Amino acid sequence: MKLKLLLYTFVFYSAINFAQLKKIKVLFLGNSYTYVNNLPQLIYDVALANGDTLAYDSNCPGGYTFNNHFNDLTSISKINTNQWKYVVLQAQSQEPSFPPSQVSAQTLPYAIKLDSVVKKNNICSQSVYYETWGRKNGDASNCASYPPLCTYSGMQDRLKQSYKLFADTTHSIMSPVGEAWRKSIATSPTLDLYSSDQSHPSLAGSCLTAFVFYEVLFGKSVLTNTYSNSGVAGSDLSFLKQIAHDVVNDSLSTWNIGKFTPCIVTKIKTEDAKDSFKLFPNPVKNTLSISNANNSFSEMDMINIVDILGKTKLIEPLFNAKSIDVSALESGIYFIEIISKKTLFNKMKFIKE
Repeated sequence: MKLKLLLYTFVFYSAINFAQLKKIKVLFLGNSYTYVNNLPQLIYDVALANGDTLAYDSNCPGGYTFNNHFNDLTSISKINTNQWKYVVLQAQSQEPSFPPSQVSAQTLPYAIKLDSVVKKNNICSQSVYYETWGRKNGDASNCASYPPLCTYSGMQDRLKQSYKLFADTTHSIMSPVGEAWRKSIATSPTLDLYSSDQSHPSLAGSCLTAFVFYEVLFGKSVLTNTYSNSGVAGSDLSFLKQIAHDVVNDSLSTWNIGKFTPCIVTKIKTEDAKDSFKLFPNPVKNTLSISNANNSFSEMDMINIVDILGKTKLIEPLFNAKSIDVSALESGIYFIEIISKKTLFNKMKFIKE
């Protein structure tokens, strides 16, 4: 009887462990901070060590900004070719550390636009903003013009503030890689996370980054994960796993993990946009205004402007849009598509003079 009880118990717990295995699809859009040491593959390997599966794709040209990705046909095509669970967005390493006014004007708009493309492709997808780390001794090239960048800690503070801004504005997740680096450096400064250029990650730095992402993307502890790497000492890997786990789980609400529900299954209704929205003036030369009966929009609503061939020309979040600058569009006929979480609106036509 005891033997049978043990056998049933083994089968029961084996079934639980099997059921907990995850397979997720993730797209990585970044630059050299993502492709050095092949970060997506490292995350794949960490997941595999726990029986999980990461199906991934990436586009990471060196030095790319959010602006570059939004205007890159490869990046947009990759977003639209799959039903991703997550799309990881990593900005150029210095840009988010610039003064707040500059980030708000130059970087935030494209963080929003990329997130809009992600949600247009799949309303159930979530953007994950990959917070990077400050340079080992600060950003010497910009120190004179902006003193906070003269030190590692000053640069790291600005990176955290900006990535938090991106995530909060778009109701997305922030992956606190830079904060894990900060804690690792403070706790064990002799474990060098940087390569020789004092900017890009060493293998240890990339392993720490992968551990943070495993916790964020899979929602599982990395502490019992059996991943090993011949290029990093086992004791160092154990230390880095603990750092990643502590940083992610100490501030889940700060990173917006579990805070926003990207996909609630509800009945989607179809409405004629003309019954709910008004465009004026139409025809338009420079500024097109849009309003609805309540004069307010959901934070999940977006507009997509397409030409007569169906090619997207402009994507904007709708909740901030009292008016839309269409001055850059060529003269012709265009359609505005209202993208809502609960309602599918028919397209509205306008003429650009």
